[in-house]
Amino acid sequence: MSEITKEESIKIDIKNRRKSMMIKKNLIQIQEFQDNKNITKESANLSKRRSSLIGNSMMNLNLKNLEKEDKKKDKFINKATKHSKRKSVSFQSSIGLSSFITLKGQLMGISELVIHQEPDITEAICGCQQPNNYHIYIRESNGFLSYIYKLREFSGSCNRIFCPVNCREFTMKMKLMSESSNKYTTDFKNSLMTIQRNFKIPCFCLVRPELVIDLTKEKMRVGVVEQSFSFCDPRFTVYNEFGDEVKYIEADCCQCGFICRNHSLGKTDDCQFFIYNSREKGKPIGYIVKKTESVFSLADSYFVVFPPKIPPEEKILLSFVAVLIDYQYYEKNNDVIK
Repeated sequence: MSEITKEESIKIDIKNRRKSMMIKKNLIQIQEFQDNKNITKESANLSKRRSSLIGNSMMNLNLKNLEKEDKKKDKFINKATKHSKRKSVSFQSSIGLSSFITLKGQLMGISELVIHQEPDITEAICGCQQPNNYHIYIRESNGFLSYIYKLREFSGSCNRIFCPVNCREFTMKMKLMSESSNKYTTDFKNSLMTIQRNFKIPCFCLVRPELVIDLTKEKMRVGVVEQSFSFCDPRFTVYNEFGDEVKYIEADCCQCGFICRNHSLGKTDDCQFFIYNSREKGKPIGYIVKKTESVFSLADSYFVVFPPKIPPEEKILLSFVAVLIDYQYYEKNNDVIK
């Protein structure tokens, strides 16, 4: 029994030693695991510090780059603001010129323009001068009329009431229209042309009334229409954009429609103004006819007939001649010497 007990005791000692070794190993592994955790924490902190340093350096670099870009942008904006007006004008001018080209294309080959003055009932009832409106049509080859543009006068009420018609100041605007457009519109913000007439008291050959026609957005001269001085027969002159005389218009002062123009019955008679070429003075190449359909008509009508081969710019200017004729001779309260 004693020997068995010895063997058992030896086995127990061996078991105990093994357990102690296992415990030591576990303790060592736990210690190593904790050490590894500490190492990973320290490495994480180091990596965070490094990343923060790198991030700060990158932020500084980005800020420097942004400052450089901002400076470049400021320089570019300063340059752009200096030339912004020119760029906007050039952009608008391209739009305006394109619409002007389309208008010239419409007038190409056309031999007749019809100008109707818009009737104003308040002016007929009260007798107070109101802003004039004109509707311009082209007569097609088939005889039909096509609505192309409208003219509207912009002037002060005191100027219209107290100043004679043939010397008062006003600004007229021209807007492109179509058959579907509202004929009685007063919105002329996107006008194509501006017609300016300054205050002038006609005094023989010294001071003469005129209409200066410019493209609104481009500020480009289209031409000038002037009432020239003459003792008896009315005469008008058309100048192109360079100031050269291209056409002149004359009428016989002995026509009944001209002599009796201030009387209601006289307005029913036609009055003809003949168009002549300034370079080839001779036979007339066209005419402007002033018509009134009836005695009680509230507005006047003008028919401008010319050869279709003349430039479309001159056709536009000849329509303004009809408007100037209306202001100078067929509007009321025009007692100033002509």
